[in-house]
Amino acid sequence: MIQKSIIRRGVLCFFLISLLAAAPGAGAAEEGKASVRLWGEISPFISGEAGSGVGAPAYDDAFDTGIGGGGEFAWRFCRWFSGLAGIGYEVFGGDTYQGISFDDLEVVPVYAGGKFHLLPGAAPWDVYLRLDLGAAYLSSVDISYRHLKGTYWDSSWVFLFGAGAGAEYRWGPWGISFDVKARYLDSPESKLGRPSEADGLWTVPVSVGLNYHF
Repeated sequence: MIQKSIIRRGVLCFFLISLLAAAPGAGAAEEGKASVRLWGEISPFISGEAGSGVGAPAYDDAFDTGIGGGGEFAWRFCRWFSGLAGIGYEVFGGDTYQGISFDDLEVVPVYAGGKFHLLPGAAPWDVYLRLDLGAAYLSSVDISYRHLKGTYWDSSWVFLFGAGAGAEYRWGPWGISFDVKARYLDSPESKLGRPSEADGLWTVPVSVGLNYHF
């Protein structure tokens, strides 16, 4: 509950600042700037409890580093603020914990959000804060122990929240960007009852993107 309250307050503050920045006179010269971004990503950090009870695994016990990629569309409303929407595909490789082997966890994030541009006069550099809100599809995950096999989590759609910072270097219509986010995904759907009742998970996606502005 405390985590969700902090998230809600952070989202509200971000959008209030963005609305003020997008007000008339805040930099109309930058209006109508669209861009697309193709990105690749690595998530070296995954945190949270992946089960309940004594000896239950943490997410980093059950899964390895995540890798993935995706695409994003952005529209710069003014010199301070851009809206964005994107979709991706990520895989966290399954690991073995106390003899129990976990299958891969696949994640499909679908999100919208915004960027708050910190240095609007610093071309060719663009440094920004960003916030993502949306949903993520989590695949079902099977587990196996010796000759036994079963489903640990069912597939499900869960809430997604991410916040972070990034920078882009521009030359002409092209750009290369680097983003780091802290991202929260809500709990997967338990299949085995209490033993597989998990917390939400935190990841830290680090992405590099190729951008085209038009």
